[in-house]
Amino acid sequence: MTDKEIDKELKKIYKERVSWNGAKGPFTNEAIFRRWLVIMKQYTLYKIQNARREKDKKQEAFNLEICKIIDKYLKNEEI
Repeated sequence: MTDKEIDKELKKIYKERVSWNGAKGPFTNEAIFRRWLVIMKQYTLYKIQNARREKDKKQEAFNLEICKIIDKYLKNEEI
């Protein structure tokens, strides 16, 4: 995943999180879990960026794998 791809994903996440403002509950457990996954993906992308700045290849590889797993969950939920 390149830096441009990370920035693109972060922008999509930001837009989605902005759309949550003003949402009225109650929320289903699935909706809560999906929001949690989106926040975790955002956090993981930030960790990838930090690992690259620090040139920590192990942390970068680990967080890239975590990000792939989160993506699979998010894609399966939309089906």
